[in-house]
Parts: sequence; C-alpha cells; structure tokens
Amino acid sequence: MDRILTDPALEAQPNFESTAYAGWLNALVAGGITREDALENMANGWRFERQERITLWEEQVEEDARILRECLERERAEKEVEEQEERREAEKKKPKINDFDAGSVVANVIIPRPSQYAIQKIKNMEYVELWYFSPDGCHEASTTARSTLDSDNAYGFAKVDGIIALKTLASFKASHKALQDHDLSWRQFDLAKTSFLVHIEKSRWPDKHQQALALFFTLITNHEHRMRPRGEKTLLRYAGFVRREWHDRLAQNQGFNIGLFNNALYGTISDDVWEAERDEGLKLVHFSHPQRIIQTLTTCIYNLIISSHQTINICSRIKRTCYPSAIIARCYREYFLPPFPHVIQCSPNGHLRDLGLTLPLTGTHNAFDLLASLLDYALHFP
Repeated sequence: MDRILTDPALEAQPNFESTAYAGWLNALVAGGITREDALENMANGWRFERQERITLWEEQVEEDARILRECLERERAEKEVEEQEERREAEKKKPKINDFDAGSVVANVIIPRPSQYAIQKIKNMEYVELWYFSPDGCHEASTTARSTLDSDNAYGFAKVDGIIALKTLASFKASHKALQDHDLSWRQFDLAKTSFLVHIEKSRWPDKHQQALALFFTLITNHEHRMRPRGEKTLLRYAGFVRREWHDRLAQNQGFNIGLFNNALYGTISDDVWEAERDEGLKLVHFSHPQRIIQTLTTCIYNLIISSHQTINICSRIKRTCYPSAIIARCYREYFLPPFPHVIQCSPNGHLRDLGLTLPLTGTHNAFDLLASLLDYALHFP
C-alpha cells in the first residue's frame, strides 16, 4: 500500500455543495433522495474514509518509529563493536609489563647484558660467537648502546617465520671487534660460556639442547689436556669448530649430540695446532739472521752431546730446534727428552730441507764435526 504523506486528522471536511461535488450530489438526488440527505450521506462517507486513513496513518507512524528504533539500536551495537575493537587494538599497542613477586629479591649475581645483536641471535636459536657474552663483549655492547641511542628508531627488513617484518637495525649489526671462539683467551671463553648458557635458558631453548651444550662446555673446561702445552689452545679450537658445525647441521636437520666428545677430531685439531706453530716458528727463523739460526742449532746440539750417547735423525729432531730464542726452552723441554743422541744422521745430499739450509754434510757425522760445519756456515753465509 502506498504511504500516506500527511496526517488525515488535519484535513478539513470538503464543501460538498461546491461545483466540484455537483455531479456526485446530483447523482444521489436523481436516485430518489432529498438534497439534504444526499449531502449528509456524502459527509458521512467522507468521515468514514477519513477515519480509515487516520488508522492507517497511526499504524504507519508506529511502524516508522519501530524501524527507526531498530536502526538506532543496530547503529549503537555496531558502534560499540567498533569501539571495543579500537580498545583491543589500543591495548595491543600499549606497552605491557609483567607482574612481580612482592617478596622476591634481586639475584646475588647479575649477568652482564650482551648486545641486541647477540640477544636476537639467541632468540632465533642461531649461532653467535661467545665473544659477545664475554666481559669485553658486554662492555662494548653497553658503550655502543649509549653512543647509538638515537639510532634505535632506525629499522630494517627481516624475514620472520616466512613473513617480512621490520626490526631495529641494532639487532642486525655485528660488532667489528668480535672474535672467533678459538681466538678467545681461556678466561674469556670460560666466562662467556657461563653467560651464554644463562641467556639460552632465559630464551627457553629446548631442555635437550641446553643439557647437551652444558655437557659440551663441561667436557671442554675439565679436559685433562688443559695442563699440556697447547692444550687450552687446542680445546678452544675444538670448541669453536664443533659448536659452529653443530648449528650448521641443526639448520640442515642433521643435528648430532654435541655433548659427546670426539677424541679423533680432537687429535686431528691438536696436530693442526702443532704444525701451525711449527710453521710459524720456521717462518720467523727464515727471516732471522743466519748467525742466530746457527747459534740456536749449536746450543741444542751441544746439549745433546753432553747429555747422552744415542743417535738422532736430523729430520725428526734437529728441525724442531729451529725456533726463535723465545720458545727454544719449550721446544727443548717437549722434544729433547733423555736419552739424547751423540751422532747425527744427515740427509744424503746434505740438505736440511725443513730449515731451508744447505750444509756441506753427507752421511753420518760426529756431532762435533757438525758443530764445526754449522759455525763455518754461519761465518760464510752470503
């Protein structure tokens, strides 16, 4: 039904005697009723129809009010939902702080804080050098943090769980002062591994991984070879190489138990360390004055002569004496254990290959003859 545009109650009764209604009035009179009755019938008909329209108008007004109420209620509900969503979003962005135990006291020892770069590596369970957890690394981190405070608002892109995200540049920046694990001093290593284990526990690494690493460091720091020459250096190299390999294998889903000590690998690394020291010593000797070289050789040979009556092969013993004076004592202590030789075997062509020297010697010679030849060589060295 069409809407009623105006309130019928406000309408005035028409003048039925006007020319507008003359046709209707004449038709009623022609039907056999008087003019007065016809006018009365017309007025009654209009009033009846007007009352019907008033009823419809009231129903329409009520329906309109109901629809309006529903619209307002719906809008209010939608607004409340929007406000709640805004409050939730604001709550998410609002800085949060956890509750605390009112009866708890700060710990007796506070572990120094490493750089944001190292902390981020730990949170991502990735490899990071132990230097960052050493006193030097933590001190450098605190100094850098104070000098680069304004740069904390700088961000870069990073891939997190397959999603590109913004992260502070401080979490990307590695220190140019960082040392590899095998370049640390033993004290740095010992302190750093303790701090490292604390931080991986704070970052909730799996218990299995934490226990394996704790055992790994325990085996390193309590190894019996620590008291040997080059023992700590070899152990540091073993620790650095193995921990790096462990992380690489974990990333490839080929992880091994780092808590199991590999003696064969340790032996190989020990040989490499010894050979590296020997080669370095030979390089230093190569650039030394020839008379100093011969002086070192003659001193060691003289000690052999007065200590024993055995024989020695030139390639297996004498080559180990050609180090600068700063480490001659250690070489003597390690390699020239009693009984010592009396006669020295030279190579057939008279070359001491490992020393880079050519002497006029062949066959087997008495040590005193060798001394004389070495001294003559030193005096006539070009």
